[in-house]
Amino acid sequence: MTELKLYKTITKGLKIIGMCLPFVAIGLWIIMDNPYGTSEYFMGWVGICFFGLGIPVGLFQTFDRRPQIIISENGIWDRTTNQDEVKWDQIIEAYLLDIFEQKFISLVTDDTFVFKKKPYKWAAKINKEIGAQNLNLHLGQINIDEIELTNFINRISKENIEDRRKLIKTFRIKKINFSVSDFQKILVYFLISITLLFLSLSSFTAFMSIMVVMGISAMTARWRPDNLTIIRYAGIATWLGLINMVLCLGTIMIYDNITEDVAEQVVIEIEEFQKLNTTIPKEIKSISNKLELNFIERYFANQIDYNILDNDYELKADMLFGKRRKYNNNNSEWK
Repeated sequence: MTELKLYKTITKGLKIIGMCLPFVAIGLWIIMDNPYGTSEYFMGWVGICFFGLGIPVGLFQTFDRRPQIIISENGIWDRTTNQDEVKWDQIIEAYLLDIFEQKFISLVTDDTFVFKKKPYKWAAKINKEIGAQNLNLHLGQINIDEIELTNFINRISKENIEDRRKLIKTFRIKKINFSVSDFQKILVYFLISITLLFLSLSSFTAFMSIMVVMGISAMTARWRPDNLTIIRYAGIATWLGLINMVLCLGTIMIYDNITEDVAEQVVIEIEEFQKLNTTIPKEIKSISNKLELNFIERYFANQIDYNILDNDYELKADMLFGKRRKYNNNNSEWK
């Protein structure tokens, strides 16, 4: 039998893996940075177990080589619809549907096509409102020119079996390349993420506000209201919130590690100075200049305030979320 098979792209699977890996990496970092039995250690494992599930799912999506859509001389079948093959003589019309940049081909069928699985009432209601049918071919995972495929389905449904065979054999799949609009969207989301990150790190209240909005958005998207515009923007807000949480946690960990390392080097140099001169240094600049610091570490060293207390000293600095913290020499950490 003459067939045309359309396969999933690996893009979706790689996206899932890419979104889960940062959370898994942060979980590993938390585990290695905290002793066994602490709440942080437990939360690290929770993050690894939860987001780690996305990696096998992404791998399955990436390496799943089963055809999603099969176009044959007898009809068309889509694995995602959970329906039987639609015969060509059962198709009245096919038209393209764009639902918030997700491409579908809606098939108008006659009464002879029996649905193996009837859609839920709420799904049928949404389909009616957006102009979709109960049978829609999802093209989100297939890299193909959707307009050309729609025209091809309309044409082949009107031909006899011999002409269908010829059309299927001569059909060439035209893939869609990365467009300027795609780049613009990525740039906009990147700028929004950077803005949210700076807001979160400047104020704990701002960070918690963003987390609350993310939670409300996730619940809104989960319960699927009839308003598809709300669903779309709720989904975007949820993902932006998740990305912001990952960036914040990663930035905090990197920031803490660098500041603790710089402070430890400064303390060691001060103690060496005290051993040689039997007194503590009057200022910290001469001490930090002796250290072999890169430009990032040098920036953090310049943020440290050095205060003399009788025959002792203390190091203080403004940390993330605007908090003023003091360095504990005994535990080698900021308090």
